[in-house]
Parts: sequence; structure tokens; C-alpha cells
Amino acid sequence: MASPRLTYCGNVHAADDLDTAVAMLRQHTAPVAAAARAAGRDFGVGAWWPHALAVQLATDAAARDRYAAALHDAGAPLWTLNVFPFGGFHDEVVKTAVYRPDWSDEDRLQYTRTCAAVAASLVPAGTVLPLSTLPLAYRGPGDEAPDLRLMARNLARCASAFAAIEEATGVRCVLALEPEPDCLLETCAATTTFLERWIFDEGAWATVSGDVLRRHLGVCVDLCHLAVVGEEPLGALAMLRAHGIAVPKVQVSACFEARDEAGLDRLLAFAEPRYLHQTVAEHGPRALDLPLVAARRSEFAGARRVRSHYHVPLYWDDPGSLGSTRAEVDRVLRAIARAPGEAPLLEVETYTWHVLGDRFGAEPLAVRIVRELDWAAARLDFDRTNS
Repeated sequence: MASPRLTYCGNVHAADDLDTAVAMLRQHTAPVAAAARAAGRDFGVGAWWPHALAVQLATDAAARDRYAAALHDAGAPLWTLNVFPFGGFHDEVVKTAVYRPDWSDEDRLQYTRTCAAVAASLVPAGTVLPLSTLPLAYRGPGDEAPDLRLMARNLARCASAFAAIEEATGVRCVLALEPEPDCLLETCAATTTFLERWIFDEGAWATVSGDVLRRHLGVCVDLCHLAVVGEEPLGALAMLRAHGIAVPKVQVSACFEARDEAGLDRLLAFAEPRYLHQTVAEHGPRALDLPLVAARRSEFAGARRVRSHYHVPLYWDDPGSLGSTRAEVDRVLRAIARAPGEAPLLEVETYTWHVLGDRFGAEPLAVRIVRELDWAAARLDFDRTNS
């Protein structure tokens, strides 16, 4: 049985323009790809293109040719896209801005269609290309109520555009909603309900067939996100499979886990201004970010387990008061390796290296990424090495 395809997510790189994107492929992706090949694994790129770069690649043939040449030089074909962050993912403060524009906004639809069209021009016919996206939207206190029908309609329009791309190029793009804590779709169960009620069964747009919707819409399972909200990942994958919902990509990620009050205080020391760190205690209390946990510390202090949406290196865990969900990731990867049929693409998504600093090692970024990929690959080869 062939091992699943394994890559890392390019949103770890602050590549807001073509020059930087090409430089990142040369500086980081090329050595990661070379290390994977030396270990006997295929490797392809998990790209993230901010809106401005996606538009440039779509409208400037020379820019697109230059990017394609950089992929070739790196020895890494395009395998998947993260179209969740629209742009500004490495701004000094991102927080809830990462969810804008959401799926009620025409700009979100057009950005996603642009990325898919460019990607399809860079890969051979017959490719299945997963594109992971936000779980509809985030709505905070006082925000307007979500228009689920409009969001469903825009997703149906996206599926229709992807069908046209496949007809023209032979490349099947699959848009995968990525459940995340405190968003409209927090779990795979909620995402299944939304897809079946608002899109697959009811039909969000009469001119898009059910076959097209199911062929081009699915779910991206992020293991960190599921760990935070407490959704059992193998059960979630089985449920999606039972409902006939595509899972083209699993984002392989671990999160912080505080196991007592000392661990909670150690976790709070990781608060930082850039990204959102939704936090959930096993006995119920929740907070949108770590400073809010600190302000309500007494509510979280008695928990046997507090998990925070803070991506940490896959290979790291500590048996003490503050560790990670590494054991959960290990269990899921071994199960995927044993499962019959074609596995989803696996994308390591530790985008937090820049805010973690050197607390988990001071090696060059490419070395850290290789270490994560090697750790994951060892779990995927479990059956082979123990047969």
C-alpha cells in the first residue's frame, strides 16, 4: 500500500508578492523537497497565495511562468492550496481578520475561483487538487446574523466554477470547508449538517446538480481544531465517509494541552498579539483568546485539561503540566496508514513558528519543517516497518 501524500502548508511563509513567493520556494521548499526525496518520499507544494499574488498569477502569463519555473526548480509540483487567509496572514495583528471576507462576500468567491483557475493551469490533467477554506464565517457578539442561504449559494457557484475548470483542463478542484473553534462551523458534524441541509439536499442553486456539488465540495479536517473542541477525529472521518462527503485533505496539527494549574499558567505565557488562540476547558468554559482566559483564570483553573488553538511542532510533547496533543495526531496518522482506499492528502500546518520564536529549537525553518514531516512519515510507515 502506498503511503499518503505528505506536505506542509505554505502559509508559514510571509510571501505577499511574486518575488517573495519565488524566494521562499528556493530558500525553504527546495531543501524540504530534497530531504523528502532522500527519505524515499514524493513531495509537492502546499501553497498559500494572498489575494494580490493570486490576481497577478491569473492575469500575468510571465508571472505565472516564473512561478511554474520556481516549482520545477524546487523539485516540487503543486499539490494543494490553502485559500483560507485572503491576505495579511503575517501582519502584526491578524486575530479575527483572518475570517474576512467570509462566504457571504463576493470577494471570497472570486478569490477562491481565481486560485483554482491558476492552480489548474500549473498541474497535469487528472490531478485532484484540494483547496481548504474557512468554515463559512466568524460571528462575534453584536455582529449581524449570518445569511446561510447566501453562503450556500456562493459555495454552489464555486462548485459550478470548479466543474467548468475540470471540463476545460481535466483538473478536479475540491473546495474543503475547514471547521474551526468559534466559527459558524466548529465541527465535522456541524459541517455535515450544513452541507446536507443547505447544499446537497435542499439545493442552494437550482442550476447546479447534486453530483457537481458533491464532486467539488467537501471537508478539510484540521486535527488541532478538532482536539480543541473535543470532536473525536477518527469518528469524524468515519461519519464524513458514511455521508459520502469528500475529505480531500487532513491538516496534521497539534495544539497546546494544559493538564493542571501550573500548566495553565505556562500556557498563558504563550499569549501573543498576532493569531487567535481559542481555548476550551474540558469541563466547559471557553474563551476566544488567551488574554480572555487570563482574565477569567478561575473558571479554567480547575480543569483536568485545557486545550488552546495554538499550533505547536508535531514532534514536541511533554509529560508534565503543559504538553501537546501529539499522541492524538500519532493515533490518527497510524489509522490513516492502515485504512483501505485512497488516503486524503496530509498537510502539516504549523504556521506559528514565527510567534513561537526559538522556544522549540533554533534551527533554520526548513530543518524544523523536515523534522515535522519525518515525524509524521514515521507514523504513516508504521505498518510497513512492522510487517
